[in-house]
Amino acid sequence: MRCFLWSQGNSGKSNSKVAWEVVCLPKDEGGLGIRRLDSFNKALMAAHIWKLLNKKNSLWVTWIHIHKINDRNFWDIPCRGNMSWAWRKVLQLRHIIRKFIWHKIGDGQRTSIWYDHWCHLSPLAEVVSYRDIHRAGLLPSSKVADVMVSRSLVWPIDLSSKYSNLLSIAAPSISAGTMDTIEWKSSDGVIQPFSARVVWNSIRPHDNKVDWFYVVWFPGCIPRHAFNLWLVVKKKLKTQDRLASWNVNASLATHCTLCESQPDSHDHLFFECPFSNQVWCHMRDFVGLPRMQPSLELIVDLLSPFSKSRTTRCVVSKLVLAATAYFLWRERNDRLFKKGKNTVDHVIGSIKSSVRLKLLSCRFKKSKAGLDILKQWNISEALLS
Repeated sequence: MRCFLWSQGNSGKSNSKVAWEVVCLPKDEGGLGIRRLDSFNKALMAAHIWKLLNKKNSLWVTWIHIHKINDRNFWDIPCRGNMSWAWRKVLQLRHIIRKFIWHKIGDGQRTSIWYDHWCHLSPLAEVVSYRDIHRAGLLPSSKVADVMVSRSLVWPIDLSSKYSNLLSIAAPSISAGTMDTIEWKSSDGVIQPFSARVVWNSIRPHDNKVDWFYVVWFPGCIPRHAFNLWLVVKKKLKTQDRLASWNVNASLATHCTLCESQPDSHDHLFFECPFSNQVWCHMRDFVGLPRMQPSLELIVDLLSPFSKSRTTRCVVSKLVLAATAYFLWRERNDRLFKKGKNTVDHVIGSIKSSVRLKLLSCRFKKSKAGLDILKQWNISEALLS
């Protein structure tokens, strides 16, 4: 890309358009859906921990249990510098995924009382001290079955008197002859089948869903138009008001190059500027969108409620909005950097030509709406199916 899209770090001033953390968010959360390699690598490595806890019948797991774990609790193994690089990386990953790994109690013989997640207070090792564990006659290696009596949790008096919150733990359903199992529980409490994708989705940064997702990204969108509209909606294009805060060359014009009368900004360019307003109003009326104030936010709010629809009218409206934003931005840059100047009619012609070429690659249902669209855009009826 000609301009930097993102920045790797947060230190100091950055001239990037969008922060790397935002770029790596899913598209429906306002990002571009690019997966960070370090996060996805952790998700892949989590499969090793999952196999260790499940005690899969493999040579690697058996070797690790004999030479590394050696009857110690996996969550309590200290991470030392003299360990192999791979094993140290696995251990360093524990604090990230531990809260998502829960034990489903069967007979209670494999689940640690203190280190495993099996109740709402887990891990109990963060609640009860080692000294109190030993005073109560229990061991760090004690299992859930060790405090179960007649299907009820019975805590030693020394513990229940000092840690009254232990009494709030509901007794798990014990099933004799059934082994304890582990399961992946997302942050909202949903049990999910374990996979690298599920792990990645649990440990990655999250943000709120955006209403305009389907306005920008949809099957049939023109990628470069959609990408530009994404920047427009997030107000990340390098308009002169943003460049001024970056201490760039003061010789650059600060006024809109389209109307040459108002300061250059996102709100002005889309679509308060007289030039861009003429272009948008023509395209708006051409595709039959309701009349409204020349504001991109209002236009997006208008399209958002039915943006999931795959009707021809909806798709064409979104294509026209993205194409209009794209060619206005290109015209603005041509005037600023190449000293070229096109008329309103020329920009409108470019928008219509681009959208028409996209429509030529689509198939339309044989209906009155489909026939009207083909006639409006001067497309052969051979595309009807």
